[in-house]
Amino acid sequence: MMKDSMKNSGVDADQEHVRITEMLGKTAEQIEMNPGFQAELERGLKEAYRSNGVGTMSLRKFLPAFSWTTAMIVLALALNWAIRSLAPEPLPASDGILTPTKPSPTQDVPIPTASITGKTVYDWHGTPLSLAVALPDLPFEASVYLYQSAPPPSLDSARALAAQFGLEGRAYGTTDFLFADRNQRLVVHPDGYFEFYPDFPRWRRAINGAEPPPDAERQIDEFLQAHSVTFPREIRRSELYGGFLALALTPDGHPICYEYFLCAGLQFMLDETGILQAGGALPTYQEVGRYKILSAQQAFQKLTDPALLSNPRAAEGMIEGVHSSSGPIATWLRQRPVDQTITLYGWLNSIPARADGPPLVTLEGYTVTGNLADIPPELPDTFVEATGQIHDRQGLQSFELESWRSADGEQDGLLGTISRQADGQVFLETIDGEILLLPDAPAELPMPMADAFVIGARKGEAFEWTSIDLRNTQGGGGGGGGGLGFYKLNLTGTPVPFPTPAASPQPIGSEGAVYLVQAGDTLSKIASAYGLSVEELVQANGIQDPGSIYIGQMLVIPGAEQNHPQRVEGLRGFLSIAIYRRPDGSQRVEYGLVTDQAPFPYLRLEGEGLEGLQAYQNRPADVWGIVTSAADGTPKLTVERYEIPFPDLQFQIMRGRQELVTRDGQAATLFTSSGHTYIQFSPGGTVDGSTVGAQGDEVVLEALLVPGERFGGYPVVRVFQAGMAINPKNGQPMEMKITADQLYVVDEQSAGNPQPPAAAVERIELVYYMPDPRNLSGEAGPEGRYLQPAWLFSGHYSNGDEFFVLVQALEQQFLLPDLAPFNRPG
Repeated sequence: MMKDSMKNSGVDADQEHVRITEMLGKTAEQIEMNPGFQAELERGLKEAYRSNGVGTMSLRKFLPAFSWTTAMIVLALALNWAIRSLAPEPLPASDGILTPTKPSPTQDVPIPTASITGKTVYDWHGTPLSLAVALPDLPFEASVYLYQSAPPPSLDSARALAAQFGLEGRAYGTTDFLFADRNQRLVVHPDGYFEFYPDFPRWRRAINGAEPPPDAERQIDEFLQAHSVTFPREIRRSELYGGFLALALTPDGHPICYEYFLCAGLQFMLDETGILQAGGALPTYQEVGRYKILSAQQAFQKLTDPALLSNPRAAEGMIEGVHSSSGPIATWLRQRPVDQTITLYGWLNSIPARADGPPLVTLEGYTVTGNLADIPPELPDTFVEATGQIHDRQGLQSFELESWRSADGEQDGLLGTISRQADGQVFLETIDGEILLLPDAPAELPMPMADAFVIGARKGEAFEWTSIDLRNTQGGGGGGGGGLGFYKLNLTGTPVPFPTPAASPQPIGSEGAVYLVQAGDTLSKIASAYGLSVEELVQANGIQDPGSIYIGQMLVIPGAEQNHPQRVEGLRGFLSIAIYRRPDGSQRVEYGLVTDQAPFPYLRLEGEGLEGLQAYQNRPADVWGIVTSAADGTPKLTVERYEIPFPDLQFQIMRGRQELVTRDGQAATLFTSSGHTYIQFSPGGTVDGSTVGAQGDEVVLEALLVPGERFGGYPVVRVFQAGMAINPKNGQPMEMKITADQLYVVDEQSAGNPQPPAAAVERIELVYYMPDPRNLSGEAGPEGRYLQPAWLFSGHYSNGDEFFVLVQALEQQFLLPDLAPFNRPG
């Protein structure tokens, strides 16, 4: 179960947003023309990409069954586009944390559903797609609203919210407002987002993925009524976030949705006994006007447009997402005796009061009493060995402290096999061969238990465990997104013409070659690389504006026969080497080079003596040789010689903080670590605009710092894996190991086209879309402040994965031919 954490408050803080980068390969056919290539790329990304832990994404998990390198190229190309912004005048906002908007009244437009006359199967990214529900007939117009940023909460407004939830007493914290009353906790963040815990110790001990009670919706509704939280709403189950969403509805009855399975309103986490946590914020906005929109039929036609397979720009005006289903994780918690002296290993912290008074001291969610003399007024999370007693007095749970000291080691998570010996003692044998005693193991623990994940701390030959779970046997949990985002809005009333689509490019192997436009390309640069004039390139591709080429565009190169050999001298790229295991037990090694230089974004390397490259996986190499075309259309380089420019270059684990910015017209992420600031790149060499968690959270990266690489005035850090530095579930530091230097190992499929899972659209509705205001960079401009209509298509694949597609609903006359920034997964 995902849990919010409380930064600077000693309580686990911001809801970790599941943002895992996944691109579905809309530009792959120009590299590999196998008819099953597109479907295999999507299947591989959806099936192979899995979470590496809480808040962690690893690019190794992207490895599909055909070629990691090709998928990386697709990913890199899809993450880049130019960003320009408008500047509408912001409107004043009210000072209210749970005060919903009061926009100008509009007429509620009903959405009748027509009967389904029959099922048609559509080709969607190479996946068979069907409609399980009918396409709505209405509405024909909808509102556009302007989001109003609320001012930071004051102590008075935070205290009023605490009173609304029945909490009294002093406020704590230096950045957030924290209120504690018996077992209850309330945290109000500077952005107005709040988290309320009816029983905080129970929340800290909650089991991962616990099933909510069957009357969860009724309990949520009664909770909101009991605390006078009134707003137009609809309660829905959230597969991805492991709970329920009380969706805030607009005056015409539609939800407000963000990019990745999340909508505006309040989130609820529950276990089998009831509500564990409630949190969120209600948006404030004002109506701008009413505008004509596309019908659901027109939006669905865009979603199933065959051009999506060959033209990346066809994904403009859409945002997509997918995540794998993940059921409850079997978990066993260590039971602690009450009113008995015990030694407890856990996280101790002290939070100062905002006015005169003692600090709030907590240990593993318990309020600490007793010997507090040597605990400073402000103590961040510290892993300790504490002696004392747990008390439960009329429902108030506390820990009476006798003594404490910093633990010799940190809290750890060990993977291994648990077994019970003949004398009744229970041991854990880790995957590293270490054998540790597990005291107080529950009798109901099934044994032997393989793939057990045990959290605790070492104490001599024993492991003082806190919980045991089977997370490593649980599939699912991965996900990602696609689409190129929505167009900027044009609400002036004067239509702006969109550029005429270029002539359809010829496939590789016909009259000419096809080149995929990269970051930094110009027509002059591409023409020069192929010995052409700019005029010849413009004419061959029907380009009306020579300055309007875009990343991912496929250009026909007239007269450039694909098999015409070309020589390269000292071409630099990054190695991507995969071992393919065949069904008969044999294997082959494929050497690839990813470059950011025209005209070869990817080269398959062939020749003698390439084995020495295996020691430099994912690091730079310079190559000399002749480029021709492989049988499948992929450019191949017969290597005459190679050099490793930085033989001592190694991957490293870096800790720091991220910031979303715009550099050279591109959305980008700055990463600051140990006083140095870098700009993030993907492994393929393109600007990376992704983040982990909320902005300002400490993160950990598996990174590569290549000497001399700079962009936008900053040195470049290539990111191969990223995650939260602190696990928001249990407060322990996240461990990350270097894996990018390992060769990719792939089971090569037998002959035959792969069969992707089928997909079914199960819900079609009009929603109001805006980027998640908690994660939108200030440099993204005011475009992200609009709430605009969008058609939301959601459903499941036959393997259980959930998907959604947002299609921009405003008619083209109300749009500009420029893409607006949005929060991308990852």
